[in-house]
Amino acid sequence: MKPNDPAVGHPGSQSAGRNPKPEGRGPWRQAAARWAGLACLVATAQFCPAFAESDAGEAVFTPSNPPALTVIKSHHTPAYAAAKLFLRGANLGDYLEAPRRWRQVQVAAGEFAQMKKEGFDHVRVPVGWHQYAGPGPDYKLEPGIFDLVDFVVTNALQNQLAVMINIHHFNALDQDPAAATPEFLALWKQVAAHYQKFPRQLAFELDNEPHENASTALMNPIYAQAIAAIRQTNPRRTLFVEPGGWGSIGELKNLVLPPDDNIIVSVHCYDPFYFTHQGATWTSGQTPVTGIIFPGPPPQPLVPDPKLELKNYQLDWLKKYNTLPTDQNPSSPLAFTGKIRYIRAWSDYYGRPVHLGEFGAFTKADEQSRANFYSAFRRAAEENHIGWCIWDWSAGFKYWDKARQQPMPGMHEALFGKN
Repeated sequence: MKPNDPAVGHPGSQSAGRNPKPEGRGPWRQAAARWAGLACLVATAQFCPAFAESDAGEAVFTPSNPPALTVIKSHHTPAYAAAKLFLRGANLGDYLEAPRRWRQVQVAAGEFAQMKKEGFDHVRVPVGWHQYAGPGPDYKLEPGIFDLVDFVVTNALQNQLAVMINIHHFNALDQDPAAATPEFLALWKQVAAHYQKFPRQLAFELDNEPHENASTALMNPIYAQAIAAIRQTNPRRTLFVEPGGWGSIGELKNLVLPPDDNIIVSVHCYDPFYFTHQGATWTSGQTPVTGIIFPGPPPQPLVPDPKLELKNYQLDWLKKYNTLPTDQNPSSPLAFTGKIRYIRAWSDYYGRPVHLGEFGAFTKADEQSRANFYSAFRRAAEENHIGWCIWDWSAGFKYWDKARQQPMPGMHEALFGKN
């Protein structure tokens, strides 16, 4: 999950559909009602995956859905070969997924050479295709959106960057998966046809962070239909698929895929959420406390402003943050290392490579803590042989400072080591 303030930028939040209203990210000012629903989940269910705060990560892996999900015994498949192209990536956040009249980020051709120079090997391109679609039953896409996406794809490929394009913020699918399936399939048929002759370094990701009514169980057969449709024109294209619950690691156990050996599974992780989203305005008051460092505990206890009127579960997290040693602290690698090991175990068992399609920390965190977090997360992913893609390149969770034409402090070293 992520943001969008005019001065912010962030990933998997909400977009507004074909005739969007200002909601979701930065300039989308009316996101409060939607996020309030998520806040209720946090307060009661303990944690919608987007806001998950667990001390020990996912439970120990045990196979949970065979024989529904076919085990692919060989790890020498097209998907595993393709996964080597998607090891260190950056998301082009707040760009083509944003409603066009509120788009905050622009991307120049030279930025792709800079990404490559920094050490990235791929770029993930969120795209709000549905915003450019005509009425049903054809849902014909405007040519202009292909011009925009082609600019990104061709410049990325010319700079030896693999590239992944997806459908992002398709709220209609989240709200009523069955009703939106015809449009979902129509969009992918058009996108697949347009890119069928592009090289294998281009991959398709079917849908970003399915959530709300788009549960994993409901999305499984819809994904199967989309995969079949894409395979008509792109029989050997690498595809990425996310489970429900906002691409939650915990939803891997419910994912069922066809016996296709060129599918990579993608999940997202923003733990520890109170650190990564501190000061964000789009989380309905869940993360108002700033000054949280990584790793904890702080040198001096962090005392929140009483005016924030924090809930008991927020105060409990802060108590643990203030008092527990680093190896037990909720603002430490403990928040994600167990989950990443779970991903590895799931991947090994089912013979399906997994990619961490989004992780990151908002720029309200201090620079040293951001660098510490990215370094620890990156090391955990790489120790488990899992490719990653930061949110984001130059928006609110940014790696690249466009004004200074250099990485944000400590970020290059955190992700790639010293030159």
